[in-house]
Amino acid sequence: MNIELYLKQRGIISLFHFTTIENYMSILERGHIYSRAKIEELRLANDGYYTADYTDSVDRHRLDGLPTHINLSISRPNWYLLCNYMRRPESLHLDWCILELNVAPLLSEQTLFSVCNAASNTAKHYGIRGGVSGLSNLFADEVKTPRKTCTRVGLPSNFTTDIQAEALVFEAISIEHIRTCHLPSEILMARHKSAFNLLGLNNHQFSVNDDLFKNPMLR
Repeated sequence: MNIELYLKQRGIISLFHFTTIENYMSILERGHIYSRAKIEELRLANDGYYTADYTDSVDRHRLDGLPTHINLSISRPNWYLLCNYMRRPESLHLDWCILELNVAPLLSEQTLFSVCNAASNTAKHYGIRGGVSGLSNLFADEVKTPRKTCTRVGLPSNFTTDIQAEALVFEAISIEHIRTCHLPSEILMARHKSAFNLLGLNNHQFSVNDDLFKNPMLR
């Protein structure tokens, strides 16, 4: 079985990637979601873009040891990690968005999969690997972490066993794979649609979906 068939069998149609509105501006300007390593490379390039002005690394330390990869969640956002970033004192002034993408980035042979947060010791125990075997591990009957044991009881087939499971895509993802930019309120959508319009950036992908940011069912 290949990855494409496995995705169809499980009904997996969406990926999620959270970031700040400032970073989303840079994503649209550059035409890609880039890995941290690629962003740092672009900061040094004097090529007429404004990457150094309004792009910031959400995860500066990249404890997973994979700065060349972009972290994505399958079928639902990593609610725990998003809330962790949003609550940090240095992040309270930032507006956050959740990008919903199609599943094409999973088809790359360079894409890796982690059954839980890739920065954790548990991920190192289970291993971070690619291919359909790596992907299928995200849907194991049970995933044990130091804090809890995750099972598939009550989960739909397209949800990973651990909400913090990750797909890690190498270096870059084209914006053609972005379906929607979700925001938590109408007020924020109106504000940012206007700002993006003034900057000449696409503002047609904005949508309000408060549930993605706080719905208990996603925990």
